[in-house]
Formats: sequence, structure tokens, C-alpha cells
Amino acid sequence: MAAVGLSAEVVPWGDGVDWGAYEGVVVRGTWDYIEARDEFLDWAASVAAVTRLANPFEVLRWNTDKSYLRDLEAAGIPIVPTTWGSQGPFPEGEFVVKPAVSAGARNSARHTSAASGAAHAAAIEADGGVAMVQAFVSSVESEGETGTYVFGGQVSHAIRKMGILDAGASPADVPSMSSVDRVSPVPVDPALGEFALRVLAASEFAEPVLYARVDTVPGPDGRPLVIELELTEPYLFLADQPAAAARFAAATAAWLAAP
Repeated sequence: MAAVGLSAEVVPWGDGVDWGAYEGVVVRGTWDYIEARDEFLDWAASVAAVTRLANPFEVLRWNTDKSYLRDLEAAGIPIVPTTWGSQGPFPEGEFVVKPAVSAGARNSARHTSAASGAAHAAAIEADGGVAMVQAFVSSVESEGETGTYVFGGQVSHAIRKMGILDAGASPADVPSMSSVDRVSPVPVDPALGEFALRVLAASEFAEPVLYARVDTVPGPDGRPLVIELELTEPYLFLADQPAAAARFAAATAAWLAAP
């Protein structure tokens, strides 16, 4: 940020800060919002009322609940087959159950039986959440999940994440942010870069997003399926990609300079 003439501070989200004193606020490592989503969104709305916020409030509200996948599917974007609720139907073979509001694979697990999946989904609902059920795509283990980053409307870089949900592990066995340990940088696949831009275009936000990560896995026919669209707090994996860090800083400067 300093290299593009910006002064940046890391400040915890929440009350007690004069957010209007900042030229802009960029949401980054807010991985605790899943425990207080309503409070987080109230905070984001209050920040958006006094200064620029990235990503915009409406984006954060939409993206912090994974039911946004329904909107993407309705817009013609292929997603990993997903159903909602503890009543099923549950896919044949392996499938994943997780809360619709989650991060870092928290409270997520692979299942092979409808009974265990239903019990997990029911526990999520008993805790006040919404359960989502996704077919387990075998390519996650053989080829991994690709995250393609877009900064300021331009494709930046990519990472490859190998499967983080081990077969037979319970939700309690998956530590938060465990995926960081199984990630490596990869060159951007031009086809996935184009697909990422298509996904963002299908989202149809009134304001553009500063940053995005489009997480995809190859489907049975090899074409990409969206597993998640990260517009709130994606880990950017910039430490080993200085050029990507520079692109993020430049995109942030351009965002602040825009009318």
C-alpha cells in the first residue's frame, strides 16, 4: 500500500472506531463474523454510511450466506450440486454437509450415509443455522480446488487447494482455516480466469467489487463448477506472490480514486 501512496492500518471491525475518519475501509480477515453475522452486517452498514466500504455492503450481505449459490445457479452458472435442509434428498455416494454461514470449513464434514448426513444437518439447524448438502466431487482429491482471484475487475493470480475434509472425520476434527496448510500457488488457467469474470458478471451488483476469489472444481465433464464465491474475507495468499500484492494495492488505490 505504501508503494502506491496509501497509508493503511489494520483495525478490528466493530464499534468504538471513527470509521468516517478513513478514506476507505477494506474488509479483510473478519473470520469471526460467522459467529455474529447480524452484528457484522449492522457494522458494515454503519461503515458504508460514513465512508467507502469494500466490498460494498450489499455484496457482504449477499455473500455471507452461501444461499447465494442459488442465485448463481439461477443465473446460469454451473455450481456443485447443492440441496438445503436436513430432510434431504441426500446424494448417492459421498457428500458434504456444512452450514450456509461458515468459513474455513468450520462445522463441515464428508458423509457416506443419509443417516449421518441428516444427523449433522439437523445439528446445524438445532444451532440456528441452515444446512447445505453438496455432492462430493472426486476431483477435489485428484486435482484439487482452484481459487482464481480478481482484483478491480482484472484476473490476478490463482491457488490450488487440495481436499481439506478427510473421509470419516467429524466436523469437530476440521480446525478453522485448516485449508491454509494445503494450498499452493499455481499459474492462472486462462479458461478459469474467463469463467471467474463470467461468475462475477452474473452476480449483477450495483457497485463493482474490489476483490473476489472464485473457487472451482472440475465437474464430471471437466468443466468448472463453482463451489464457493468468496467476496467477503477470502485469504489472498499474497506472501509468496509479490506481484499479486502489488496488483491488490494498485486496485485499492484505483478504487479510492474513482468518483
